[in-house]
Amino acid sequence: MTVSTAIILAAGRGMRLGNDWRDRPKGFIPCQGTTLVERSLLILRSCGIRKVFIVTGHCAAFYEELAARSGGFVTTLFNERYADNGSLVSLTVALAAVEAPCLVLDSDIVYQRRGLVALLACPMENAALVSGTTDSGDEYYAWADAVPGAPLPHVRRLSKHLSEEKDAPVGEHVGIVKIGRKLADRIRGAAAARAAAQPMAFYEDCLIEQLPGCPMGAVRIDDLVWCEIDDPRMLARAQALVFPHLDPLETIAHEAEMSAATASA
Repeated sequence: MTVSTAIILAAGRGMRLGNDWRDRPKGFIPCQGTTLVERSLLILRSCGIRKVFIVTGHCAAFYEELAARSGGFVTTLFNERYADNGSLVSLTVALAAVEAPCLVLDSDIVYQRRGLVALLACPMENAALVSGTTDSGDEYYAWADAVPGAPLPHVRRLSKHLSEEKDAPVGEHVGIVKIGRKLADRIRGAAAARAAAQPMAFYEDCLIEQLPGCPMGAVRIDDLVWCEIDDPRMLARAQALVFPHLDPLETIAHEAEMSAATASA
């Protein structure tokens, strides 16, 4: 299954980052001489993604300007309900406009390119990128079960609450998933009722409920360097412990140029 489209969920207000970020989105946190979202876009382009849809809300003008100078690579979709709804509503805004299969990413993460390469190479139609323990303080855990004959363990749950399962998680949910057509259709069909019952629902909550019959592989890279940034403590940790170990921006840019040249050949 070839994936050439990605969705970035970027409507959140970033309230936990404090007053310094009231006037700009979290995706514009500086990193390696660029921003989190621009770095992510470069990685996506380097991995063969040809179109990215960014779901906006808070400070949407930042993303609109980014899209305007992307040469058609980026399209923005505005979530009018961003202030009082969670990521599930943002995902439904995107899935109304996007043909699956696709990638879904959070805007406030930074990650090594090899994670995306492994996810796209996964033979399963649906897959989630999973890392080892990060000790970030705001972990989103992943549980998965080995299935005879399956190429990868199948994801059972994605949650921030260890108490929801009796066994230990296999790792941490990085915030990047690959979704095929059947699973996307199921999410579209179930999202409205789920969001009405729980307006602040994470998209993962709805996704997990749709997995029976739509197995999702767990692509685990124990030593993957990545992080999410939600508050000042996490930003300081990222700057000290994560940013220095990321792929050099020049390397990613070179891979993006090579991918573009191959696509146009």
